[in-house]
Order: sequence, then C-alpha cells, then structure tokens
Amino acid sequence: MEMYDVIVVGAGPAGSTAAYYIDGLKTLIIDRYEFPRHKACGGGLMSARDWPLEFENFANIESKIESRYSNDTCRVYWNKTFAGARRFKHFFDQVDRSEFDNLLLQEAIAKENVTFQKFTLQKMRRGTIDKKQGYILSDGKQELFASFVIGADGMLSKVSEFLGNKPRKRHQYGICLEYDITCEKILDNDVPVSMGWGYEIGYAWVFPTQKGYYVGIGMVRETREVAQAYLDRYLAWSVKKGWIPKEHTITRTFGAVIPLKIVNRYCSHGVVLCGDAMGTVSVLIGEGIYFAMKSGKIAGQTLSASTEDLRKRYRANIRPVVKEVTYTPYIPPKIFVLSFFSIFFMVGKVIDWFNLTVVNIPIDFVTRRILHRHRLRTSFLRKSPQVKSYYADEKIEWVGEHD
Repeated sequence: MEMYDVIVVGAGPAGSTAAYYIDGLKTLIIDRYEFPRHKACGGGLMSARDWPLEFENFANIESKIESRYSNDTCRVYWNKTFAGARRFKHFFDQVDRSEFDNLLLQEAIAKENVTFQKFTLQKMRRGTIDKKQGYILSDGKQELFASFVIGADGMLSKVSEFLGNKPRKRHQYGICLEYDITCEKILDNDVPVSMGWGYEIGYAWVFPTQKGYYVGIGMVRETREVAQAYLDRYLAWSVKKGWIPKEHTITRTFGAVIPLKIVNRYCSHGVVLCGDAMGTVSVLIGEGIYFAMKSGKIAGQTLSASTEDLRKRYRANIRPVVKEVTYTPYIPPKIFVLSFFSIFFMVGKVIDWFNLTVVNIPIDFVTRRILHRHRLRTSFLRKSPQVKSYYADEKIEWVGEHD
C-alpha cells in the first residue's frame, strides 16, 4: 500500500493550490480524470489583476495562459430592462478551464514533495498502518494511506460525505448552464449581464472568448421551467440585441451545480475541506475560482505550519472566507424568495420612473462589493502596498444611461 503524509482529493484550483502550499510533507494529488480535462465552468477570474500578489502559483503560470481574455465593461439589466453600464479598470479575465486547471496542477507537481495519480475515490475510512493512524482511500481496486486528507473534490465530495455532511437541499445549491458559441466577434471587452433573468433568482450573461462567446445562466432554487428553456430565450434575446450574430454555432453545451452553503463539518483533526467541497462560493454572484484557491491556500498553509490542533487552527484561519461567501443560505427559502422579488419589483419601478438616476447608489454598492472582497483583503492590503495603491486608484464610471 502506498503511504503519504497528505492526500489531496481533487486536482482543480482548490486542490492544486492546497498541494502547492504544502511544504515538507509527502503529498499526493488524486483525481478521477487525467489532465488536461474539460471543466463545466465559464472560467471568469474576477478582479484578477492582483492575483499574482496573492497566489504565488498563479503568478508562476500567468504568462503561460494563452486563452486569457480581459473584460472591462459590464452592462447591467434587470431581466430585459437596461439599468446602466459600468467601466472598470479591470473587471475580470476569461480563461479556458481545461488549460488553466492543468497549468495549476503542473505547478503543484513541479514541487519535489508533490505527485499526481489518477484515482477515483469510492470509499474512505480510518485505519492504522505500521502503527501510524490515518485514513485509507479506496477506488475499489487499490488502496492508499495518508495521515491527513484535504478534500477538494467538488460539491458531491466523497471526503465531505466521510465527515458526515448530508446532501444539500435544493435551495442550497444553484445550477449553471452555458453554450460555448463560435462566431464573429461583435462585443469587445463588453459583458452584458441580466439580473433576475426570466423573473428567476439568478442572472444570465454573455462572456467574450477568443473564438466567440460563452452565453450562460445561473439559477438559484427551483425554477418554473428547465434551465435550457431560459438559456435558449436568453440566446435568442442576445441575437436580437445584436450582441451575438445570427450566424453562429453552438459548439458545446455544459453545466454544473454550484454550492451555496458552507457544509456543517468542514474539518476534523485529520481532514479538511476546501473549494466547492466545503462550499466556498460567493452566494451573491456564484464566484468560485478565487475562493477555491483562497481556501486551498489556507488549507495547505495550515497543514504545513503544524499537524497539531489542525481542526481548531483551520477553523480560525478559514473564518474570513466563510464570512465573505455567506449571505443568504441561512435565510428561510420563502423569506428569501419574497425579499428578492420585492426588491426586484421596486428596482424595476425605480428604473422606469426615475430614468435610472436613483439606482446609481445600489449599482455602485453591488459592483464595488463584488470586486473588492473587503473582508478578505483588509489584512492583505496592509501587507501589500502595490495592491493598496491599485485599489486606491480604482474608478468606476458610467459609460451610458441608455441602451
């Protein structure tokens, strides 16, 4: 039986980042796929200009990302009603997750103490080998042993299940569905976003890529129709608006489930969760890549610092991330839905009555709140003058009040 100090389950951004930040411990990353592999995700890196200062592994791969495409303008709609457009110094970058995830994995296994193995985890149990207490992981044919385990294996995590977490209820996760479209480019660095598309809780978007666009929807809680019906209507509306040419090809359809609640048990004395396995996704906008890497970094650093008192120290270290991503999961579903539609109705009326002027303040609040991640970056800004200088100079300006 192969024996390791640490086994990281999952080779996505959370798992690869966790392994990258583990020093001095024999570490194995396992995943059910060989890399590179396709990942159902739009690949948006929110406010990524300062990521190289926060993530060393990202800094090392940044120049190698061939698919990177930057966006700086967001056009906001409430369903089909235009609410305004905002230009940012740096809104977000678009990457191909197949390339991005593989580069992060290669950066992790370039370390002497880290290796990778294709391995589909089916069962996990406590065990003792050669008088060492730890965990035995099985794929049904082979078994691996580790003193510690980091679970970064997505929302349907086997490691999370081992810790005793129950499957999320329908209102505790969202669904994302996207079309990968190849066509002539019309929009350039301009991202339309329709909040409350189809009068559902969520939003729809058009993200430019190198070959065309990702057109997608993200919906929270149960919807009145199947997701593809909303996506098809949004694509048709985008063509009508002139964002997508009539001559286009849908080359791929992909989707994913998105956790919207931190699991009850995300660490023990020998096991910690990070990324989607833990539920570190922003409830406000569904952003997951940054928080996956942030939680992975914290998991790796916490384990590297000491193997003693792991549960207590990880809970303390990960607390800012938990606070940052948690907004609505603990609000009863009916109250949340009622509140959402009340606000949606009022904002729509304000837009109609006051010709958009009054909604500047809430739009400013939402856009700044999305980009700056205040709780996480308070201490980080103090330590990094470059980041502090960048955000001090951040400006958000109107680029038009009419469609």
